[in-house]
Amino acid sequence: MSALVWFRNDLRLLDNDAVLQACQNHQHVHFLVTPTLQHYVEHDWSLVKWDLYQRQLNQIGHDLADLGHILLIHPLDKFADCSAFLTDFCRAHQVAALYFNREYPLDEVNRDKAVITVLQNNDVQVNTFASNLLVAPEQIKNGKGEYYKVFTPFFKVWLQRIRENGVPAPYARNILQAASGRTLAFAEVHLSLPEYPTELVPGLADSALTEPLQTSNEWPVGEANIRKLAQQFVREQSMDYKRQRDFPSIKGTSRLSAYFEIGALSPRVAAHLLQRLSPEFPDGLPEGSHTWLSELAWREFYQHLMFHEPRLAKGEPFQAEQAKFPWRTDVERFAAWCNGKTGFPIVDAGMRELNNTGWMHNRVRMIVASFLVKDLHINWQWGERYFMRRLIDGSFAANNGGWQWSAGTGTDAAPYFRVFNPTSQGEKFDPSGRYIRKFVQELADVPDKQLHTPHQWLRQASLLDEATHSYPQQIVDHKDAREHFIATFKQVKNAE
Repeated sequence: MSALVWFRNDLRLLDNDAVLQACQNHQHVHFLVTPTLQHYVEHDWSLVKWDLYQRQLNQIGHDLADLGHILLIHPLDKFADCSAFLTDFCRAHQVAALYFNREYPLDEVNRDKAVITVLQNNDVQVNTFASNLLVAPEQIKNGKGEYYKVFTPFFKVWLQRIRENGVPAPYARNILQAASGRTLAFAEVHLSLPEYPTELVPGLADSALTEPLQTSNEWPVGEANIRKLAQQFVREQSMDYKRQRDFPSIKGTSRLSAYFEIGALSPRVAAHLLQRLSPEFPDGLPEGSHTWLSELAWREFYQHLMFHEPRLAKGEPFQAEQAKFPWRTDVERFAAWCNGKTGFPIVDAGMRELNNTGWMHNRVRMIVASFLVKDLHINWQWGERYFMRRLIDGSFAANNGGWQWSAGTGTDAAPYFRVFNPTSQGEKFDPSGRYIRKFVQELADVPDKQLHTPHQWLRQASLLDEATHSYPQQIVDHKDAREHFIATFKQVKNAE
């Protein structure tokens, strides 16, 4: 009897418990991927993320073929098809045991429950693992046995679990050498996403906005390449992470989030690299490296949160009363935000970076999110969806958590009265304007001192009204918008 490894968002052979356990316990192992196209559309996967996923998927196929194994790829229309397909597959190939790594949003949890029930009823043993996280959701509870709703106490317990359990060294791929007496050919697959719904938000077609990036060629794939990027960051840059991470013109962040998202890099590999910096890991790290470790914890915090609160996967705010906030449905201003034409340089630079590269610096993500919600008073869910449709590292859980944090509706939210001033944020984190000028070319000639409020200089330079060089006027008065948002949010909060 054989075993089946079912890949999902864990496109790696290194540090993959499903692969390890299946190969250790069975002489013959099948490897299968079932891309579920409707699911990716409902979760608003961007085209560039879908391209990265396919490139890494094909690379895994080549890696397995080099080791004498076959990767089977069978697209399905929807999650509901998984149980029947896997049952038929196991019956046809005499599979006695299924192995896969857990995923935590509501639809994924329900899919896996259905698969487990049906396969066990058909005498197939099902083995699940949590190797996509450093700490599984069930392992972190407070004194009352409840999950943590605030990050700081969560992080303390998360670190304690790592102290207690350690971080196992990632196993080598030689666990797959059993079939290495032969080398197989692998035919690459190219899957097309079904078309998204016509409207991104009510009254605004996605096609009316800047065309999304579709290719991920700037992002290397292959486990060796990705691991090298992680090693280089931890060894050479992580110590300076806290000091440099807020400045978008500096390469101070890891840019590994896209690989974590599709499971091409496991958080345990990242933690093992950090462990080399301190024998007392997770303690004793340099300050910057410890801060980066906390970002790995943030990623897991949002996955835990979505697991414990399934309503978040349905688009509901964590603070239920904020569902009554009177958001504006201003399609014109939303389109200006999407296209980077708000008249606020740091906001426009961020949105154009997103549209042109499929990625946006984290500090700038917070600035543009605050601007959409607290300056334009537009529903955070509109921004959440737009981010997912454009980001190469769009995470259903972390993107939701980040937007709810920015909007003041989440569990660990920024206070509603904390409103980023986009001008002062630009002055503080891009003082020389190097980042802004890279993406807002209309401002290339504006002096540093005038760059963050460029309109007067542009008028004097007779550039503002020239069609080919025009830079838009500010679409909102920040001071008035801030005061109105705070007053309205407070009123909704007090009414409840």
